[in-house]
Amino acid sequence: MVDKTGRIGQMVRNLGGQLKDALKGALWPEEGELNSPRSAIIGQVARKAIGELVNQAKRHPQRGNLASANPAYVALSELSENHGLPGLALGLRYETGEISFLDLSLDPETANRQGGAFVDRPMNRILWRQLKKLVAIKVDRTMLGPPRPIRSPEDNLSPDEGDES
Repeated sequence: MVDKTGRIGQMVRNLGGQLKDALKGALWPEEGELNSPRSAIIGQVARKAIGELVNQAKRHPQRGNLASANPAYVALSELSENHGLPGLALGLRYETGEISFLDLSLDPETANRQGGAFVDRPMNRILWRQLKKLVAIKVDRTMLGPPRPIRSPEDNLSPDEGDES
């Protein structure tokens, strides 16, 4: 029974941390963050991309892929390169039921000493924040802007190049 109480307590702490992060982001937007329609759409697309990655990570660990159409996989690959962790992946921690980052490039002895291949909690939070920012950046870069106006050839002529008829 004590073992289950520890798991429940850990789940409550995890949910409390996620709630705190969500409320902080909702009540106090980051500096420079605009409430424009474009930023709202970027946020929505980024959340859907991360949601797809998380859903796949529930089944088996997911690594980043630079050639993916999903910006979350591209961001995970770049995050792996930025931190020098070639085996960085996102997977399900069965003990707590949370999705967490893990290093698949660890040798088995090191992983056993650490209690598994999962990264420690502070590093996990840092990686999550960076992943969210990278996904938003990727979505913003790939979104199309407004189309350029189509001009007729007459609009491009200077006044002295007019018709000589």
